[in-house]
Amino acid sequence: MGSPEQYSKYHRHPAKPVSTLQHAANYAQIIAVNCSLCRRSINYLATDLVQVLNPARPVDGPPFSCSRCGTAEYISVKVKTPAAGDYGHLVIRRLLGIRSVSEWGNRPLGEEMRKNNSRGRK
Repeated sequence: MGSPEQYSKYHRHPAKPVSTLQHAANYAQIIAVNCSLCRRSINYLATDLVQVLNPARPVDGPPFSCSRCGTAEYISVKVKTPAAGDYGHLVIRRLLGIRSVSEWGNRPLGEEMRKNNSRGRK
């Protein structure tokens, strides 16, 4: 079971340069992800993926494990340039926003701040 960050199973020809996610974003390409285990297909914009993933990562590695079956082992990735007929018809999974959460807790004045699993309770 390989994680999405393991690229050793993707063998490339030594003369072929490694295309990165940033390269795909620069050309406004689509990253088509297909899970051959559960037959799920999802299209992402490379410009969205570079906001949440390392832009220097190889574009043909799976960006995530399959959300349906939970594995990245059966994921295949293809890079597509959108055609004129794709606009208005091709469904793309878009990044709607990135959330950050602040954690707060009550402590007596002068007590050293430390993080614990009790979410601010003693």
